[in-house]
Amino acid sequence: MAKLATALQSQSAADRWQAIEKLNNGKSKFVGADTISALLKALADEHPFVRWQAGLALAGRVDGSQKLVETLKNTSTATSSEISLMQVAAVDALAASESFTAHNVLIGVLRSNDACLRQSAAEALAKQKNSEAIPHLIKAIKDVDPWVRRAAAYALGHLGRKETAQILITCLQDEAVIVRRSAVYALGALRAEAAVSPLKICLADKDPLIRRNAAWALGRIGLREAIPELNKLLNDLALDGTIAATASQSIKTITRPQWLQKLWGISKRFRR
Repeated sequence: MAKLATALQSQSAADRWQAIEKLNNGKSKFVGADTISALLKALADEHPFVRWQAGLALAGRVDGSQKLVETLKNTSTATSSEISLMQVAAVDALAASESFTAHNVLIGVLRSNDACLRQSAAEALAKQKNSEAIPHLIKAIKDVDPWVRRAAAYALGHLGRKETAQILITCLQDEAVIVRRSAVYALGALRAEAAVSPLKICLADKDPLIRRNAAWALGRIGLREAIPELNKLLNDLALDGTIAATASQSIKTITRPQWLQKLWGISKRFRR
């Protein structure tokens, strides 16, 4: 504990996070109360990597997860920047937990008055891959903050339930470009055939990231009706040519024989 406390007082962020990383690499899941206290303080460190390492250390230790939950008890009344940093780090750390308690806490944070916490909660729920979060994420799609809406759209795509496709299609009309980008990606992740027509429209969007994401999404869905529109992007050199390259790859994917597509899918599963 003395070495960790000393390291966390270092002016070097590298020294601070490496000290916690060393603790994370250790085999023991049991640490003393003083170590837990030091890690909780590190959740408010000015460097994001130190906060991340501290969160991982707490989530993987006996009593650590409970301390993370306690840190989030007063999310609606948090005002100081230090408390806010601690709570965001706690949310990120709870994403790695599969416990019922952690899941319910994250659902609760989606109702926080702090938009940054709501965004972090949506991202954390995506990582947990618990479909029970879907109704709450659908509500978050209508959040007043665009970054929360973006995170909720991404999460719905990551959870892989195709019945959420219609909700995501409505997000393609969102006023915030970051939400539209995320929705396009999510529809591709879902391989939502119902989204082919609106995604073809997205191929002509003025935002290059939307065009690239739409080209990728249509390749994932794999319907030949998208090929004429994808062909139009083969000369699109925006984003250093990645739009044209993505469109080309999607066309190859779509035109690949079905038996080869299935074989390719099986081989990818074995490589994971």
